[in-house]
Amino acid sequence: MLDNCEHLIGGCAKTADAVLRRCPKVHLMVTSREPLGIGGETIYRVPPLSLPAAGDGDLSAAESCDAVTLFVERAKEQGAGFAVDEETGPLVASICRRLDGMPLAIELAAARLRSLSLTGLRDRLDQRFRLLTGGSRTALARQQTLRATVEWSHSLLSGAEQVVLRRLSVFAESFDLDAAEAVCGVGDVEAFDVAGLLGSLVDKSLVVAEPAGAALRYRLLETIRQFAAERLAEAGQDEPAAIEAAHCGHFLAMAEAAAPHLTGSGQDVWLARLDAEQANLRRAAEHAARDPGATGQVLRFGVALRHYWIARSRDGEAAGLLLPVLERPEARAHPELFVVALVTATFSARDAGLPAAGQLAERAVELARRLGDDRLIIEALSARCAYCYFAGQPGRGFPLGQEAVERARRLGDDFLLGFSLLCWLLTSDLMAPARAGQLYAEAIAATERSGDQLRNYRLHNNAAVDALRAGDTAAARAHLDQAAEAMQAIGQDNNPRVPTNRGWVLRQENDTEGARPMFEAALRISRRNGDRSGLAYASLGLACLAADHGDWQRAAALHGAAQAFIDQIAEPWQEPEARYRRDSLHKVRASFGEEQSGRAYAKGTALSLDQALGLALAKARPA
Repeated sequence: MLDNCEHLIGGCAKTADAVLRRCPKVHLMVTSREPLGIGGETIYRVPPLSLPAAGDGDLSAAESCDAVTLFVERAKEQGAGFAVDEETGPLVASICRRLDGMPLAIELAAARLRSLSLTGLRDRLDQRFRLLTGGSRTALARQQTLRATVEWSHSLLSGAEQVVLRRLSVFAESFDLDAAEAVCGVGDVEAFDVAGLLGSLVDKSLVVAEPAGAALRYRLLETIRQFAAERLAEAGQDEPAAIEAAHCGHFLAMAEAAAPHLTGSGQDVWLARLDAEQANLRRAAEHAARDPGATGQVLRFGVALRHYWIARSRDGEAAGLLLPVLERPEARAHPELFVVALVTATFSARDAGLPAAGQLAERAVELARRLGDDRLIIEALSARCAYCYFAGQPGRGFPLGQEAVERARRLGDDFLLGFSLLCWLLTSDLMAPARAGQLYAEAIAATERSGDQLRNYRLHNNAAVDALRAGDTAAARAHLDQAAEAMQAIGQDNNPRVPTNRGWVLRQENDTEGARPMFEAALRISRRNGDRSGLAYASLGLACLAADHGDWQRAAALHGAAQAFIDQIAEPWQEPEARYRRDSLHKVRASFGEEQSGRAYAKGTALSLDQALGLALAKARPA
């Protein structure tokens, strides 16, 4: 047995090789942070302690994980009097996940419970190297603090390995070899050498390599990333800035390479590629946004990622990035980019408040007309048309959308035709309903020719709403099936509109038990997305179901909560939901009484988000 060979790896390798060559019946078991690299060696990588999955609220699943078991055992040894229950379980699971299941880190964290609460411990893990100290006095010095343990491993690296490790800290979550070469292969490290150095860091257990289809992706454990980030910050003024710039440039180039493929066939492949890099794309865009001199880069990110943000329901991310930058005078120095960014922000700002969206759309139309670019004019007019619909002004939006469609038809671009028809149909459904069927057929055909599954599923979803207005639940169901198929094709499972509309179809068919899980699913999706419109319509569906079951007080309160959600985005209720709401409220007031209904409704409008969700997701009570 040869134990802890990493600091004498060369000598251990020679000794082991000599023994095995001369003594064929001898077997050696060797522990080390990297392989010996000799013939006959069979490598077994000790797996990390098992961890509860993120977002898994199953208490029994958390308790069965090795990391949680170790934490609880060590906490009890320290005299911490707590049991893993519904309240403490999520905290323990979160702590173990953030410590990557590292046994020493978990033991040191459990020891801190002598003086900290679970919440206090969790909230201080960003300072884990200062926090996690005080290991056994009889242990080796390098095992008495988390910093000492990591520094020990770091000290055994070559100079080039140390450089690459600290540069890898710039990545958010995982990365591939191309990204590592682009970001780390600058200055005194050749890009060609990065693959070998990265492989060496994997062998030394400082970088994790994980299969991703036919390729490999790499990541740093969070503890190692924090340590490496400290080393990068200490490397001098030039290197951190150069590495951040290289990271930003690489992921901007990736976003721009993907952009042309996000409006037609192949969307699924490119959306999946961006999914794998979404944390790095966000980090790179935010880095550009913090630099006053990088306004053009931010606009390029916004233009390149706009279809990705829509496909993945990330309106908040888009608005958070673009809205502050669009106010910079420098943004107008890039007029074409500026117009497309205004259009993107118009759609994403809907959740930030309609007045802002309206101003953005007006500016986009004005500047696009001034530039005389047909494609920009089509996009800007379509955005303005959609805004008018959601603002309850379909008459104002109708001629704008009509002009956009006529221009798109002349241009002969199927993507722009499908997109402009999607926006115009919002208003023409109301202003010229007799033509809606013909226009939906034209729009869906355009998306099928272009391969644009994103707009295809939205068109089928909206056609289902049109069918619901007409009372044709069979047609609505057929369109929603088509919408779900298109969503599945591009990996879209994060939009509440289709499940909400399925809920309305089932309710209209008197299947209230089938409708409930649809509205509940839409509510949970909207909560994850921060989608206040989605919260409003899903809550409204559950309010109507409560009234259908004669649960008058809960129905009135949920109607109030739904109204509070819609008020936050200053939108009127759309049809047919506006009609469903009127009928349901009339039933509640007639059965429960005006005064009692009013009090329950007012309480609903005053609920916090968590309280409203708790009420909406509570089990229905029979009449």
